[in-house]
Amino acid sequence: MGRDFFLTFEGIDGCGKSTQAERLKRALTERQFPVTHTFEPGGTALGRKLRTILVHDEINLSLFSEVLLFAADRRQDIDEVIKPALERGDIVIGERFADSSVAYQGVAGNVGEERVERLMDIVTSGLVPDLTLLLDIDPRISLARKTDLDRIEQRGPFLDAVRHAFLDMAARQPERWVVIDAARPADDVFRDVLREVLKRLE
Repeated sequence: MGRDFFLTFEGIDGCGKSTQAERLKRALTERQFPVTHTFEPGGTALGRKLRTILVHDEINLSLFSEVLLFAADRRQDIDEVIKPALERGDIVIGERFADSSVAYQGVAGNVGEERVERLMDIVTSGLVPDLTLLLDIDPRISLARKTDLDRIEQRGPFLDAVRHAFLDMAARQPERWVVIDAARPADDVFRDVLREVLKRLE
């Protein structure tokens, strides 16, 4: 049943990306699809080192530097995990991809939407997901779900801007993006996730 397909989960912190990605991986594997699951930052050895800097370190990174570190992590993930998996005919499930950089640093961080889009086009060699599932949720709800907030998550109004950036992107590219209400119970969210994915795979 191999057919390469690249799908990503996007959304603000605490929207449930990891939970839904894991459940989707299980459900597709049970249906005999070959699946590779990766996440950012941290899906590779380089990514794990960069994750420490990006999420936990006390280094005061400029937002543009943040973009470049995420870009390095993303490129490594493409070369090491995503491209080989797609070449094998796997379905690749990614938690975050280039759209995250555009929303977080490009729009919300004022680095510049087009500037980050151009950079990401170079970094990804034009690789774009076949499907992007936006788990949409109000930051006040999503942050209430988390007990320990990391450096990026601590910016409350910042996440409002990120959320709206994602919604704008989804509105501009409805053929690739599907917006799912992630404030509901995880089972309800997953029903929508699985339906949208199977619709495209079948």
